Amino acid sequence: MSPGDPKKPLIRLIGEDSFLVEFEPVVSWQVNTKVRRLLHGLKRLSPPGFKLALPAYRSLLIYFDPWTVKPDTFLESIEAACMGLNGFTEVPSRLFKLPAVYDDEHGPDIERIANFSGITPDQVIKLASQLKLPVFFLGYICSQAYLGAIPEELQVPRLLNPRPLVPGGSFGFGGPQANVLAVDSPSGLNYVGRTFVKMFNPSQLPPTAIRPGDYIQCYSCELKIALEAGKCPMEEFIEPL
Repeated sequence: MSPGDPKKPLIRLIGEDSFLVEFEPVVSWQVNTKVRRLLHGLKRLSPPGFKLALPAYRSLLIYFDPWTVKPDTFLESIEAACMGLNGFTEVPSRLFKLPAVYDDEHGPDIERIANFSGITPDQVIKLASQLKLPVFFLGYICSQAYLGAIPEELQVPRLLNPRPLVPGGSFGFGGPQANVLAVDSPSGLNYVGRTFVKMFNPSQLPPTAIRPGDYIQCYSCELKIALEAGKCPMEEFIEPL
């Protein structure tokens, strides 16, 4: 952000072929909407030299071809896109409603969250399974969905000692952030449940059906139902918002 306007994005040249656009330094769905609108706007405008853009919580990394366009000229294209954010529309959001198991085996941190929050483990499960969490961006390992908007009563600190391996499909959170692990991964989040729906399929492009701007709900069900759901492609669990 510029010193004169805290809401104006800060745009910096990164290396020889990319710019980083940074919006307000908070984890906010409103701020992330600016990131996603800029992403879709650049794709639609396709300015000379534009290659691709990678979104995060409050920033967008934009790659360009320095052999096609000079940095100063491409910077002007980014600035123009930033000025027209409100005019860019996004693809419609979708809800991925995923069956999940919440128990001691698949949710090892239910008790920990209950103790921190002063509520019962059953209340933790009820609250967590009702959440419809927005997807801010994809990243880390195998297109993992980064989620947010965890209510205050479920916001607890991350683990001091991260687990070296957490099963893919595990649903957990730390502070206001959350994720559903795409594959088996190390993590320091608090995990409360697990879906067996495959979040990552390397044999298809894109390898996940989830897009930034979608929502994910891991609703509670019996183990048998969750295991059966793991045999189905995740596209079968899309519902309108």
